[in-house]
Amino acid sequence: MFSEHWRSRLFSVWLALVAVLMVLVLPLPARAETPVARVTLYEVNEALRLKAVRHDDTSELKRRLAQASLLGTDVVAVGPKSVFVTGAFVKADASSAVDLGTGHGPVKGTIQLLTDIDPNRNSLDTLLVTGEIDIRGDLDLTTASVTATAPITGTWRGEYRRERGSYRGVFLIPFNMDGTYYYQNPADVLPGFACKGLVDDFGPYGKFCRVDSTEFVLGIPLTKALLLFSK
Repeated sequence: MFSEHWRSRLFSVWLALVAVLMVLVLPLPARAETPVARVTLYEVNEALRLKAVRHDDTSELKRRLAQASLLGTDVVAVGPKSVFVTGAFVKADASSAVDLGTGHGPVKGTIQLLTDIDPNRNSLDTLLVTGEIDIRGDLDLTTASVTATAPITGTWRGEYRRERGSYRGVFLIPFNMDGTYYYQNPADVLPGFACKGLVDDFGPYGKFCRVDSTEFVLGIPLTKALLLFSK
């Protein structure tokens, strides 16, 4: 009887452990995320370096290391209340390390959301940081030289609030056609975004957006980043 009693108890413990392990090991159903904001930024600075995989063999594939700063004034909140506020200014600093063999590489950075505390005076020293998020992800440069676009995907996490989620987006690289600079039409690559400049129809080649006069700095057309955040 003693042996049978303990055998029964051990069996019960084993069943309980199996149940716990199933909870820990089996994947949870994916949680559907809701879009919360559309953000547009412009790359205003980039420091680029090319690095060999091995310092003693320059014939090996290299990595594209970049440090970039981006600025924007176009934040549109589209979902549940979040760190993103319509009309906020936005500043981003990010780094990437793209393998030139695959065209992919990790990207990480920080995005600050800012509010103008003195809208009567246009000045950078009146912008107050009201939110900050960290981003991680993958930058895809495989299409950059073909379609003048570079997709980016990843995750984000609020620095001061318990918010997190995912994001997807695309860099639009300006290109010259007959002396005029254009972007790919945002509506064709990321729904919800629209051209800032005029749209020209090139028939079978598609409709492209003219780079607006406000999208130049010192006569240089800026690379534009369109990001859709969800949580």
